Amino acid sequence: MKRVREVLFGGLLLAGALLCPSAFAADPSICNADANIEFHENGPVKTCTLKDPYDANNITCKGSGAISFYADGKLEACMLYEEAAISGILCKPDALISFFNDGKLKSCTKQEQ
Repeated sequence: MKRVREVLFGGLLLAGALLCPSAFAADPSICNADANIEFHENGPVKTCTLKDPYDANNITCKGSGAISFYADGKLEACMLYEEAAISGILCKPDALISFFNDGKLKSCTKQEQ
């Protein structure tokens, strides 16, 4: 019976994530206290300056750098904290990296090898 409840609860969590994608959107607590925070009409953070490094899309965004999100809460762009290899492209740290809404790399500054 316990296993059945675990499976049902897991299914409910998955359904909630699919039906309400902004439920996992970044909240204002990731932003620098002195930063101007811009919000999407549906509530989640649109853009701000980070107070600490922030992990998303298998990369780390630089603390004190700008970050932006799509309305559904997915990462749109940020300043890359450290070198990152994405889809065979080596992206340079301390430079802007951006993603399409599906999470695929849109642009970055290539790291010289």
